[in-house]
Formats: sequence, C-alpha cells, structure tokens
Amino acid sequence: MSTFPSPVLAIRSSGLVTAIGNSTLQTTSSWLTQARRMRRVDLDGFADPFTIADCHSVTAQLAPVERLAALLFPAVAEAMDGADYLTHQLEDECMEIVVLPRWLLPADGKRLATELGAMLLRYTGWVQRPRSRLIVPAGASGAWLALEYAYRSLATNPRLQHVMIAAVDSACTPELLQQAAAADWLHRPGNAEGYVPGEAAACVLLQRADSISELPAGDFALHRPAFFNADEHWGPGATKPDASPLSQALSGALAAAGMEPSNISHLESDMDGSDWRAHLESTALSRVIFSQTTALPQWRPATLLGQTGAAGGVIGWLLPASLHQQKIEHINTVLNWSISPSGETAACVLERSPN
Repeated sequence: MSTFPSPVLAIRSSGLVTAIGNSTLQTTSSWLTQARRMRRVDLDGFADPFTIADCHSVTAQLAPVERLAALLFPAVAEAMDGADYLTHQLEDECMEIVVLPRWLLPADGKRLATELGAMLLRYTGWVQRPRSRLIVPAGASGAWLALEYAYRSLATNPRLQHVMIAAVDSACTPELLQQAAAADWLHRPGNAEGYVPGEAAACVLLQRADSISELPAGDFALHRPAFFNADEHWGPGATKPDASPLSQALSGALAAAGMEPSNISHLESDMDGSDWRAHLESTALSRVIFSQTTALPQWRPATLLGQTGAAGGVIGWLLPASLHQQKIEHINTVLNWSISPSGETAACVLERSPN
C-alpha cells in the first residue's frame, strides 16, 4: 500500500474498442485467451504484405477523422453508461481530457472534440455540471500527459471531482501505413525490429479520492505519473540506447506513489518484442526493480493489439483492473510505462484498494 495520504484518482468506469474487442469485457476476455485478430495488407510498391492490428469491423473504408470517431465514441459511451453515480452532487465540477494523435490536423481535432461534446449531451449527469475540456495532441505518452494535467488541476481546484480521459489513435490509415512502410518502420520479413501498427480507443472516468484507503474493496486508483525524455531518438537499428530516462521515469513513478519496488506486484509496458525496447526495459528494470525484488509478471498489450499510440496508456491501465475485477488475476499494484522512438518515457503506478 502506498504511504502517501494525498488525493488520488480512482477508476470508476471504462470503455474500450480494440482489435480484439469492442468493449472492456470483450477485450479482456480476448486478452485472456490470447486471441490474435491481426490482418495482412498489401501496400503499393512492396512485394510482401504487412501485418496490422486494426479494428476492421469498425473502421473499414472510413476516412481518417471518421475512423477515429468510430473508435472513440463507443468507448466513451461504454464508460458513461457505467457511471450511474454521476447523477448525484451535480455541483461538483468535471473535466474532459481528449487525447488525439499528433498526425491529426488541429481543425480536425477540434471538430472531433465538438462531435464528442454533442454525443455527451445525452448524459445529463455529466453535462449539467460545471465542466472544462482539454485537447491533448500526443503520441504514446499521451495518457500520462493527460493524467498529469488532471493531477495539477486537482491541486488548484478543490471543486474538481470527476475527470474523463478519452484517447484514440490509429496507425492503420492507408496514408500512415504507406509512410511507415516507406521509412522501413513496419514489421516484415527481414525487419524484425519493425512494429505492428494498431488502432484503438479507450476511455476512463476518474474520481477524486482523499486516499487509496477510502476506496471500496477491489477498486483501483492511478497515482501521479513521471516523465523523462532522452536526448536521442530510439527505434529500429538503435544500438544500446541509453536507458537512464526510463530508469528515472520508473523511479519517479514509484516515488509519486510512495512505494518501493517490493510493493509492486505486476509490470506492464508497450513492449512489442523489438531488440531496442528489450534493451531499454531490461537495463532499466535491472537498475530500478530487479536489484531489490525478484522477477515479476509482466503484461505486454502491444503483442496482441499492435502499437496503439495515444490510446495505449489508457488501455494499459484498464486491462489489469478488469482482469482483477473479473477474478482472472489477483493484482495489488502495477508499474506501467511507455517508451517512444522519439525518446519520450512515461510511467505511473496503478494501485488496488487495501480494503
């Protein structure tokens, strides 16, 4: 259990749309059975097909903005449909943080957020509150950036009680696939270092709690995240990249949660099997975790979902909580992190109530 009594953000409800499921329950069930729903696609100018992890039944034939909307809106609706508690204490303030991919034009991002706002009008327990909205254009660390902004807002606004973090991304549009293939970033025969592009949306509704100990049994909370950026770019072909930024992010996340490595029960990352990620993770974990505790179970959602960009962080928070609540896995604490080829690292701790 964490030693800090400061406010935390408790997970109250969630929604997921991924390559392996169109809801949180379906995604978790498919994760349990290790169901892979990847496809092979042909791209102009390349002899061999590429593997992608798209949500084909949801996004087939859609233009980029419509593609993101088709992913995002059902995830948000699932989270909102599970939030009956929002009908109480309507004077409490709420905040919407929408994490969108960096490749999306600002005007399109505003349009998508406006359409999301219109969709939310049917949830009177949400829209009748004083509320604010923030759009965060981001990459793989987007969820952690949103979480940090939420924590800063908690500190300055005692009336803020509810935060929605909704994230969506796709690396599977024809244009993005063609660009990534031309840069030789995609996984293919002869390029085991490449990544499998994915797409997904995730939404989590969070509520302020004075401490983790006040949460009901089985509930989870997210502690404040930590970030460190490298002075170099990582990615395929990187030889012995510097793991110091990831080490600092992991240490910072533990410190923010008031924990030692021995307090962690599970690890989770966006590891996809590439050597450069493996080097960074193994080096950082040896420095921060395994020097003080034995090897821990580790989840790697990207092995089933592909690299889901801005949505990956929220997915990583929701999967462990869902696995525990469905009595599939006993979870106390999860140290969760992301590393980006741009050199960005982010980490945080997910903790279950001790009650």
